[in-house]
Amino acid sequence: MAPIQNASAFLIQSLFDLYLIVLLLRFLLQYLRVDYYNPFTQFIVKATSPLIVPLRRIVPGFWGIDFATLLAIVMLTFVKVTLVMLISMHKFPSPLGLILWSLGDIFSLTINLFFYAVLISVILSWVAPLSHSPISPILFRLTEPLMRPVRKMIPPIAGFDITPIPVLIGLQLLKILIADPLTQTGFQFGIR
Repeated sequence: MAPIQNASAFLIQSLFDLYLIVLLLRFLLQYLRVDYYNPFTQFIVKATSPLIVPLRRIVPGFWGIDFATLLAIVMLTFVKVTLVMLISMHKFPSPLGLILWSLGDIFSLTINLFFYAVLISVILSWVAPLSHSPISPILFRLTEPLMRPVRKMIPPIAGFDITPIPVLIGLQLLKILIADPLTQTGFQFGIR
């Protein structure tokens, strides 16, 4: 692939991934019922409302699940994968390849979101353990469902909470074992 194609694919993938992470955050924050009036939550809501509000008129939510945001995530991932395939291979991906690649990509982005949330919460606990930041309660609500089961199995050792280490390792294993194979299989089916 030529440098211009590489740069174009990178730029498209980066821009789409940034917005997809914001959409994933909106979905997760709403599902976890994070404080709506938190400044960070307000930023997420305002950044995604131009896309989500019109979709909500068509796709309602059920059982506390925001299906409009999920649909937006899937649609944008389809567009991203199609554009990357068009730029890199000069052809449209097959439907099965598009679905598999998109599922792998969404799963990978979700794992990365949780990975970095755990990492940032650990760094914040070291740097400023007693300070209050608007993002701290959000990080706690995001990471606690992952950390709580591990904390039950691994208690603090000499006052140190080492539960983030197995959680980070587990997230990377999930990415290696599930997300990457899905993406690679989707790519292989996509180029046929």
